[in-house]
Amino acid sequence: MTEILQISTNSLQVPGEDKSASASPPGSPSPSRNECSIAPLTPSPLPRTEVRPRVARPFSVVVAIDFGTTSSGYAFSFTEDAETIHMMRRWEGGDPGVANQKSPTCLLLTPDLRFHSFGFAARDSYHDLDPEEARHWLYFDKFKMKIHSTSDLTMETELESVSGRRVRAIEVFAHALMFFREHAIKEVKDQSSSELKDSEVRWVITVPAVWRQPAKQFMREAAYLAGLVSPDSPDQLLIALEPEAASIYCRKLRLHQVIDLSQRSLTNGLDLDGSRPFDSSFRQAREQLRKARHSRTFLVESGTGELWSEMQTGDRYIVADCGGGTVDLTVHQIEQPQGTLKELYKAS
Repeated sequence: MTEILQISTNSLQVPGEDKSASASPPGSPSPSRNECSIAPLTPSPLPRTEVRPRVARPFSVVVAIDFGTTSSGYAFSFTEDAETIHMMRRWEGGDPGVANQKSPTCLLLTPDLRFHSFGFAARDSYHDLDPEEARHWLYFDKFKMKIHSTSDLTMETELESVSGRRVRAIEVFAHALMFFREHAIKEVKDQSSSELKDSEVRWVITVPAVWRQPAKQFMREAAYLAGLVSPDSPDQLLIALEPEAASIYCRKLRLHQVIDLSQRSLTNGLDLDGSRPFDSSFRQAREQLRKARHSRTFLVESGTGELWSEMQTGDRYIVADCGGGTVDLTVHQIEQPQGTLKELYKAS
C-alpha cells in the first residue's frame, strides 16, 4: 500500500500517527531533526492561474539556493554590500578530512516518513543501516530531474525511494528546501548586525533552463510548503534559470579571474629568468584584448586600475552550464536599454 504524506500545521506526518516525536527503531541512526515545521499547502493544479500584484519591499539579504542534480548548496549577500558573496559554511563529509562547499542532493526519511537528514549525513546514515532495517527507511538520491521527465506533473506526483516506498514529490522537495532554509537563516543571522525578519529575506532558487513551466511552478509550490516565503508574497521568491544566473555573474568578473596565467612559471612575482614582473602579464593581456574585436568585453578599466567586464549592445556569447546531471548550452545577446539578456538559442 502506498503511503502518502499528509500535512498538518506544524509538521509532515502520516495519517493517524501520533503528533509527538516517535522513537526510531533500535540501532537506527539518530535523526538530526524530528519534525519539519512546514507551513500548510492547499493542493491545487499546476500551474497557478491567479496573478498577484508585485509589491516593492526593502530586502536586507538575498539567499540563493543551488538545488543541483548531484550536489546542492547556497550563498547569500546583504543588500548593503551586494558585491560580497558569502558561500555556505564548508561541511565535513565524504572522504575523511575533506571539506565541501556543497552537499550531495540526497534525502533520508524515517520509516514513519519524518525528516531525518540531508546530504552527507543522509548518505552515511543510510549506508550504516542494517540491510533489513534499511528496507523500512526512505532514501532519495538524484531525484531533481524526475520532475522534469514527468509529463503530467501535479501536486500528487510521487517519487520512489531506493527501498521502493513512494512519497509525494512535493513533500520530498519541501523537506530538502526546509533543510537549506534552516541552515541559511542561521548563518545569515550569525553574520547580521541587526535582528532579521523573515520578510526581509529574498530567496532565489535556480532551475535548469530546459525545465518547462509546470516544473518551475512545482518548485515554487515546494518553496511555499517549506516555509521559505508565503504564497501571499510571491515577489519574495525568484525562480531563476541556471545559465542566466551564471551569465549575469560572469559579466561582472574581473579580468584576472578570467585569464589563466597558470601556464607561466612565476617566482615571487617574477618569471624564472627575473625579466618580467607579474603585473606585466595583465598589461600584455589587456593589450591583446584591445586588439581583438571579439574580446572587447574586457576593456573597461576602473579608477583603481582593475579591469571589469562590460558587454555592449549586440554582444553575443555562449553559456555552457555543465552540471552533475545535465549540460545545457545557451546563446545570449545583450539588449538595451537595461542590458537585459536575449536568448538566441534555447538551452539544449
